[in-house]
Amino acid sequence: MAEQSIKAIILCSWGATSSQLAKKVEEAAKKRGVEAQIYAGGTSDFKDKAAEYDVALLEPQVRHLRKEVNRIAEPHNIPVELVDQRAFALMDGDKVLDQVLNMAE
Repeated sequence: MAEQSIKAIILCSWGATSSQLAKKVEEAAKKRGVEAQIYAGGTSDFKDKAAEYDVALLEPQVRHLRKEVNRIAEPHNIPVELVDQRAFALMDGDKVLDQVLNMAE
């Protein structure tokens, strides 16, 4: 998967904290020379564009939407995980990038 660009989405209720985290993850990817496009959005965005992503991450505060997100992701074979809680609290782009890369394998 080295040459392929990974497309990930980080989901939260309205897209505010997720856009901040997405930016940090993209910065981490750039630093490491990893081809990654990290998007931020609400769960409603995901419903419309699920097929465009390789992986989906849910922020801890929307974990209750996991079933719904899984249902949308399943037909497209998209892995769904919760953002590592500590990485989220620290806005740790590197740690979340690791999570994205592991999910994409």
